[in-house]
Amino acid sequence: MEGEIPYTTCFVRCGESVLMLLRNRPPNAGLWNGVGGKISPGETPLECVRREVLEEAGIDLRRSGDARFGGVVRWASGVDPTGPSTGMYVFVADLQHGLARKEVLRTPEGLLSWKPLDWVCDTENEGVVSNIPCFLPELLEGKEPIEYLCEYVAGKLVGLTAKPL
Repeated sequence: MEGEIPYTTCFVRCGESVLMLLRNRPPNAGLWNGVGGKISPGETPLECVRREVLEEAGIDLRRSGDARFGGVVRWASGVDPTGPSTGMYVFVADLQHGLARKEVLRTPEGLLSWKPLDWVCDTENEGVVSNIPCFLPELLEGKEPIEYLCEYVAGKLVGLTAKPL
């Protein structure tokens, strides 16, 4: 599963809720995902997450606790219909209750909304990107950065293995 990792995503948590984006463009159009995007030239993954969360959600992670690197989610070449990517860097940011606005926001990327963690992590939930319920609970525990290897067959997630980075 070698290849470039041009994307980041951040799971911004506040208590028992997580900020999710209902994407309106591929990849994962029509599904709830974390907030993130493509790494710009010369930008680190952390800088990308800070920029994307600020642009998409209006949250300045440097002022609200910043983001913790959680690892990498990887998949085989050809899974991403928009390009040659084989993964994304994943981060977690914890906000204090007073810093999270709870209203639903419409953005150019899609709809932003705080969702209950138990809903996001439900493996039967078909509204969330399929690999998220498989890796997010462990990612949120934050013991150490993990590499999550996703196996897909005909576009369907059939397995996920995790190993420390």
